[in-house]
Amino acid sequence: MTFAAFLCLGIIAGFLPSYALAQKPAARRVSPPASSKQASPQTPGPTPVALELQKRMKAAAAAREAGDPGAVEQANERLIGFGLRQMGQLRLVETAFAEAIELYRRSLVFEDTADARVDLAIAYYSSTRLDEAIAETTKALATDPKNARAWHVQGQAWMKKQDPAKAAESLLRSVEIQPTLEVAYSLGVSLLAAKETEKAEVVFHNMVEMVGDSGPLRVLFARAYRDANMLDDTVRELKRAIALDTTTPHAHYFLGLSYLTLNMWAPTPQCREEFLKEVQYHPRDYLSNYFLGVIASIGQQYAESNHHLKIATGINPSAPHPWLYLGLNAFAEKNNTAAEKYLRQAIALSRGQESEANYLIRKGYVVLGRILANSGRREEADGYLAKARELQNLALAESTRDVKEIQAQVGMGTAAVSPDKDQEPQIAAETPGGDPTAQIDPSALVRSHLTDAEKEAAATQEKQLREVLGSSFNDLATSEAVRRQFDLALGHYHEAERWDPSILGLMRNAGAAAFRLSNYPETVRALSAALAEDPTDRQTRAMLGMAYYATEAYASAARTISPLGEDALHDPGLGYTWAAALTRTGELKEAAKVLNEVEKTALPNDTVLLVGQLWTDIGDYSHAVATLHRALQSDPSLPKAHFYCGLAQLQADRFADAAAEFKAELALSPGDLDATYNLGFAYLQQSRWDEATLLFQQVIAADPRQANAQFQLGKILLEQGNVKEAVPHLEEAARLNPEADYVHFQLQTAYRKLARTEDADRELQLYKDTKARNRQRDLPKPVEKR
Repeated sequence: MTFAAFLCLGIIAGFLPSYALAQKPAARRVSPPASSKQASPQTPGPTPVALELQKRMKAAAAAREAGDPGAVEQANERLIGFGLRQMGQLRLVETAFAEAIELYRRSLVFEDTADARVDLAIAYYSSTRLDEAIAETTKALATDPKNARAWHVQGQAWMKKQDPAKAAESLLRSVEIQPTLEVAYSLGVSLLAAKETEKAEVVFHNMVEMVGDSGPLRVLFARAYRDANMLDDTVRELKRAIALDTTTPHAHYFLGLSYLTLNMWAPTPQCREEFLKEVQYHPRDYLSNYFLGVIASIGQQYAESNHHLKIATGINPSAPHPWLYLGLNAFAEKNNTAAEKYLRQAIALSRGQESEANYLIRKGYVVLGRILANSGRREEADGYLAKARELQNLALAESTRDVKEIQAQVGMGTAAVSPDKDQEPQIAAETPGGDPTAQIDPSALVRSHLTDAEKEAAATQEKQLREVLGSSFNDLATSEAVRRQFDLALGHYHEAERWDPSILGLMRNAGAAAFRLSNYPETVRALSAALAEDPTDRQTRAMLGMAYYATEAYASAARTISPLGEDALHDPGLGYTWAAALTRTGELKEAAKVLNEVEKTALPNDTVLLVGQLWTDIGDYSHAVATLHRALQSDPSLPKAHFYCGLAQLQADRFADAAAEFKAELALSPGDLDATYNLGFAYLQQSRWDEATLLFQQVIAADPRQANAQFQLGKILLEQGNVKEAVPHLEEAARLNPEADYVHFQLQTAYRKLARTEDADRELQLYKDTKARNRQRDLPKPVEKR
């Protein structure tokens, strides 16, 4: 559709009876979630958003009932994508823009649609990240060229980037697809900014034709002309608004402001008359009361000035300027007590925002400084006067870049408050965001300017969305766990927890997924909470006990498994874990009782190997050997069975038997370095030096990083008087295992025999230090008897 064709198109849209339209895409208002019950004639029905949410929730429930994991995944991904978008919309309304952006981004992972891209673009726009906003609308339009919202947001972003020609092009595409009054007005504004005045006038004329002429509509046009610095046209439209309806909100105010601007910000009876008319029809108009207060203050009519300024403070108590002029008035009337009170209030409210007020607030610092100095509070006064000088320097620097600033400073200072800033929705600068899944800080809601009712509605809507998202992520994760995609499942269980940790069974699900991934710290965190929720859940107790053991929390493992009693004893893995935990905590008698019961069950050979090792740890070496030999009877080639028998025999000081076991292991697994080393150690205990030496040399040749073999060979050589040959092996052992105190002891002995006194003293000190740190440390397993 061409531009001319648009002008002939009837715009079917409701009229917004306001003097200003938002210059950013309007966020949807917060509304309570629609009830599932049919709406009564007195209450509005469910919104389209609520209906869509209900539709997706029903689809997810149906998939869950059908028990099809693939269908559950698909339905919940669509529900999650929609739910995250609605949470993003809520954060946008609450002006938590960084959180909104992240929520929209996450929603795209689950459902990448043009509308979702437009929502993300609006969040970027709201954070003044305009290039990213344009990029997202471009992506949206690539998949949906007829998306009117995308063209609208793109046009607004181009306007904010001060490219009105591109803005007009995008906005025209928007109204061609879906004509609305808001977009048409934005189009007119962009055309004025692009110096396409005649086209803009036609757009405004067409708007009048479609919705009828009115005072508020003319005020809108006036504002557009004012933004384009076309003050004569601004005055013309305001006079038309007043002619149509003299009570039109803000018409007299803007006309007075226009006269003030045309007169270089010097007050005139003409502008004052318009402000008076505005407060006559609208007594609570903030800016008209403020300007009347300032004009009267300049004219030294302090009673009248205070009257209007106090009304302004009642309307907007957080604005510093009415308080400033109240303070200046009180000072002029020699009421320093009141002046100090008002000026302190103005300064407190302006702190950190001085430049937004054109540094007018510096007058407050100067006057307050004088009051403090005259009352003997010189030190405090100097601080305020120094701040005044700082602001003056900043104001002078800024004035070289902005002619309007000069006008504000040399005139009466009324430009210190911009009508746009106080009466339009604001685009906030980007601020660092927190966790987008977290509850919003109530203090952050102050800047949103939501009413108490709207905040309550937002809280209600957020509660519902949190429940929906938590449940959906839980169901999605469960569908993944069923398909053994435990890593994905655990991540989505965590997401569910962040949205709604109260979901029944959630922590159990998360813990089970973590257990399957051998993520035992997370298993402990999740399942300890699940067990507290349901102490009778025996499966949860079993997994938690094993996870405690895996994280070396042996006492907790034993304490958790113990209530399972017979169930644990008849589960080989669980029973072994219980016995091992008791062993690690020194409860050897209880461990032996449990292990005896475990052995009564049919155990696979790999479990028998573990049981045999545990009997060794308990100190029942004969039982350990018997258990391992029983496994060898069923499988004579069972790897490591002879090796663990050998370790048990070494612990029992049965060195010949140990050597026989290690030889048997080497017959099954030639080149096994652990068996080779321990065979050498067994020979060493039998004083078979040459055979031990040969075996240690074989181990070192295969792997020079075998610290124990290096040590034993070095020690043998030292005892045989081959000190020079011993030193390199002992030095390598010390390098590989610096915390082994016995290595440092042998090395200092070798150094001393070579008259390397300084090196010997150093190693002796290292021996003492490491010995103090490791008093419980034994020699390398198996323990050497000294």
